[in-house]
Amino acid sequence: MESAPSFKAPRPALLRIWHWLNALAMTGTLGTVLLRKTFLSWRTNAQVIENEVRELGGAISADQAANIAKTIRAPMWEWHYIFGFALIGLLAFRIVIALLDRSQLPVLKAWKAFQHFRRLPGAHKAAGAHHLMVQLGYVVFYVMLLLMSISGTVMYFAEPLGVAKETVDNIKGNHELLMWFFVVFVPAHLLGVVVAELRGDRGLVSDMIHGGEPRA
Repeated sequence: MESAPSFKAPRPALLRIWHWLNALAMTGTLGTVLLRKTFLSWRTNAQVIENEVRELGGAISADQAANIAKTIRAPMWEWHYIFGFALIGLLAFRIVIALLDRSQLPVLKAWKAFQHFRRLPGAHKAAGAHHLMVQLGYVVFYVMLLLMSISGTVMYFAEPLGVAKETVDNIKGNHELLMWFFVVFVPAHLLGVVVAELRGDRGLVSDMIHGGEPRA
């Protein structure tokens, strides 16, 4: 009889290195987006600059205030590009890992989870469904990361590539929509790890640091 699925498994060194570097790059990328939407929003800061200058008896146009606000947040965009290209490099690294070890191929892991789910007895179906959904979620994660990487690269090199402004605007809108997936995925992933730890798959974080126990 098939046993209930578990998230406990050996973690190869390359995968662990990739995981933590990717977590750092993803945190940095999302952090710049958070700054853009809050403290470094050029619209909000432009209004603040305009009001402060007028209160001091000076004069400044809305366009001038907007240009100053955009200049203030320019370093934030530089970090966004740095973290973004780091994610692209790490995605290529992840593909290499999958090529070196097919067991680390997300699509294959999802397929194995599906096959396992089909063989599970009724008592373990719920756990199997959860495990399958998590594996499918990782597949979606990598697809979204690929689309994010492509759209970000096209926008960054739009001018030398001769991409029309209308096309860039459309890509930008899709790029921002893709970013919201990761805004949801990251806390969901962290919550999922906590739930797994509480339900019996203890040591997941530790395994991602030291590699976990080898399979029997």
